[in-house]
Amino acid sequence: IGYTLQGRWITTFCNQIQLDTNKINGCLKGKLIYLLGDSTLRQWIHYLPRVAKTLKFFDLHGTGPFKKYLLLDAERHTQIQWKKHSYPFITSHLYSVRDAGYIPREIDRLSGDKNTAIVITFGQHFRPFPIDVFIRRAIGVRKAVEQLFLRSPDTKVIIKTENIREMHVETEWFGDFHGYIQYLTLNDIFKDLNVGVIDAWDMTIAYGTNNVHPPDVVIGSQINMFLNYIC
Repeated sequence: IGYTLQGRWITTFCNQIQLDTNKINGCLKGKLIYLLGDSTLRQWIHYLPRVAKTLKFFDLHGTGPFKKYLLLDAERHTQIQWKKHSYPFITSHLYSVRDAGYIPREIDRLSGDKNTAIVITFGQHFRPFPIDVFIRRAIGVRKAVEQLFLRSPDTKVIIKTENIREMHVETEWFGDFHGYIQYLTLNDIFKDLNVGVIDAWDMTIAYGTNNVHPPDVVIGSQINMFLNYIC
């Protein structure tokens, strides 16, 4: 919960700090960060090199916009990875399924520690399907996070909720009516777990973006909140 002021997102439930370049570089030192989700989270990995200029893309030989992305800073031992969630995944672009993995399985593969952070988002691709598909996936993710906390309670897990989106694109399938139900469901399923929440739903409403891929000012606000959680 929060509001926008002079282009910045101000949250009302914690003391949020606007981090400068030096603090960001210090914060990311030694961090392993895994971004698991859809293209709204892929926006982060393209934005992050602007705020941490020592991060460079490493070519994993993938193809298309939904390949796995990897940012590295070898000197500071920082690694940031984005990987798309598995089915349902609706797109007009071709993509490889050889390395496909559901979010619970990806979490199960991580050992976790105090320098590991995981950001999770899903929902946009679930909107055309019955709500029980989303509920089952959300419960599966929750169980994987619970197992992660048992083996490594210091791991930081952050849930990014859905963005609002365009009102004219396949409204019956992808409209925010479906997204809002999923948003409430996700909050309910994760409410008693020790996870951080980036309320992208409230944030994109406050910015009035109405775009599934909001502009950089919104992405910057989301990432600043993420950094506040892990720093």
